[in-house]
Amino acid sequence: MLSMELSTDEKLEIMETEYNILISDKMREDVRAMCNLSQGIREKGRAEGRAEGRAEGRAEREEKIILNMYMNHFTLEQIAVATGMDIEGIRTVIVKKEPELV
Repeated sequence: MLSMELSTDEKLEIMETEYNILISDKMREDVRAMCNLSQGIREKGRAEGRAEGRAEGRAEREEKIILNMYMNHFTLEQIAVATGMDIEGIRTVIVKKEPELV
């Protein structure tokens, strides 16, 4: 009954045939509403997960760029201009990833 694989009609059919529950038109509407709600929640969760994944990916790429520039002897000021980050944020990335560098 809780399976995402079953359609609303299949769930209603199971309720009627396996559990001998009489299904009124009102109950059918309510079950459909609940199924639609759960689908909306699922889609929202997926969208949030994708957004978080993209943000994490951007942060990782930015960290790699900062470290690469630092290892190639760019100054913190040059890295700040290139990345748009403030110097403290850059210093934090460098210390977090490579504490022995600073």
